[in-house]
Amino acid sequence: MEQAQTDLRNAVQSAERNRYKVDDDGWVSDPTTEGLPRQSTDAQQIIMDRSGPLGEYRGRIDDALADARKASNDGKKALEVLNGDILTDPLNRDAAAESAKDAEQAMKAIGLQDPQIPKDDPKAAAEWWKALSPEERREYETLYPQQIGATDGLPTETRNDANRAALAQELNRLREGNVRDAYPGEDSGAVNKRLWNAIKLSERLDAGDTAPEGKELYLLGYDTSDDGRAIIAQGNPDTAAHTGILVPGTGTTMESVPGQLERIDHLQDSAVEQSDGESVAMITWLGYDAPEASGGDASLSVAGTGRAEDAAPDLRQFVAGTQAAHDESPSHTTVLGHSYGSSVLGAAAAGGEGLGADDVVAVGSPGMTVQEADDLQMDPEHVWIGGAGDDFISNMLVGATLGPDPMDREFGGNNFVVDTSGHSGYWDQGSESLANQGAILAGKPPSEAPKETDGTPPPDHEQDQYAPGRP
Repeated sequence: MEQAQTDLRNAVQSAERNRYKVDDDGWVSDPTTEGLPRQSTDAQQIIMDRSGPLGEYRGRIDDALADARKASNDGKKALEVLNGDILTDPLNRDAAAESAKDAEQAMKAIGLQDPQIPKDDPKAAAEWWKALSPEERREYETLYPQQIGATDGLPTETRNDANRAALAQELNRLREGNVRDAYPGEDSGAVNKRLWNAIKLSERLDAGDTAPEGKELYLLGYDTSDDGRAIIAQGNPDTAAHTGILVPGTGTTMESVPGQLERIDHLQDSAVEQSDGESVAMITWLGYDAPEASGGDASLSVAGTGRAEDAAPDLRQFVAGTQAAHDESPSHTTVLGHSYGSSVLGAAAAGGEGLGADDVVAVGSPGMTVQEADDLQMDPEHVWIGGAGDDFISNMLVGATLGPDPMDREFGGNNFVVDTSGHSGYWDQGSESLANQGAILAGKPPSEAPKETDGTPPPDHEQDQYAPGRP
C-alpha cells in the first residue's frame, strides 16, 4: 500500500509539473492542447508531441491506482482470513493465539513485509503511533503483536495487549510442538525451557487479572529463551504522577518474577502513602540477562561489567519510552537498582546521554561501574545509596571489580537510613528502608545517613535503625 501511494503521488506530481491535469478519479488530460485548431499543422505537432507523455502518465497513474486497490482488497481479505473474534475483540487472547498461523499465512500470501516501526527511537515511535488511524492501529496489533509489544514509546495498554497476545500465541505453539520454524537450531532442552518460562509468566499474569484499580499488571516485554526476561508494570506508568523502575540483580530469572512483583508492590504501597494522593506506578525491569548465581561462568558474569554494559542501552531506551508514552501531566521517574542491577543502572546512566531519571537509588550495590556520582550525568543530590550493615555484597564484595563503594563519602551520593538485614531485606514491610525508598519514589527526601561519618548514629535515631555510610 505504501509503495502504491508513493508511485501514485510521484506520477501525479510529475504530470502536474508538465502542465497535465489529474482529476479526482485519476483521469489525466492536457489542458494546453484544448482549443488548438486541429487543422493547423503546428497544432497537430504539439498535440502529437504531448500525446506520448499523456499516455505514459495515464498508464502510470492507472497502474498505481490498481496496485493501491489490490493492496487494500488483499489486506482486507488477509484480515478476513483471521478468526473473526480477533477483529471484533482484539483483547480476546485465545482468539489471537488461534489465529496466529492464519495471520502468518495470510501475510505471506499477499507478500506483506515486516512493518516499518521506529523501534530504536521512542519519541518517533510515539509520534508514529499517534498518526495512525484506529483501524491501522488495530491491524498492527493483530498482525504484528510481538513487534508492537516490544516497541518502547507506545502506550502501555497497547503494549500489554500485544505482548499478552504474543505470549498466548507462543504458549500454544510450544504446547502443540510447532517449534521447528519458530526456534531453528534449538534443542529440546531449550524449547522445554521456553515452555516452562511461558507457563510461569502466563500463570502470574493471569493471577493479577482481578487486581484492584492501580494494581493492574501490564506486560511491557518478555523473552522465554534461556533464563527468561520479563518487564511488568503494576499500575499504568502512562498516567502515573510517579513511576519507579526496579532493576533486579544476580540470579534473577523468569522463576523470580513473582518475588520481584512482590517487591514492587511493597514499594508502590510505600510511595502511595507518602505521595499526597498522587498516583504511583512501579515496574520490574528484567530486560537483560542477569548474571548467574551459580554455574560455570557465574563468577565471571557477576564480577565483570559486561552484562551491565550490554543491558545499559536497553535500559536507557526503556526509560525514554516510558517518558515518551506518558500523557501531558507532570511525571517523576525514579530508577532503582538492586545488587548487580545497580551496576546496570550505573552503566546506563553513565553512557549515551544519560538515563533521564529524576532520581536513582542503589541498594545492596557491589559497585555502579563508575568512580563517582558525577559520572552518572545527573545531579548527585538525587543519587541515593542504601546498604544493610550485614549485607555481604555491599560490604565485602564492593570495590573489587565493579567500581568503588557508592556509600563512601568520596563517591558523592547520598546515603539513606537502612534498618533491614541481609541482601534481600530492603523491601520488608514496616521497615524504614522501605519507607525511605517510598519517599524517594514520591519525590520526597528520605531519612539520610550522613555522607561523612565515623559510624555514630544521627541524633535521636536508634542504633538498630541506622546503617552508617562508611568513613
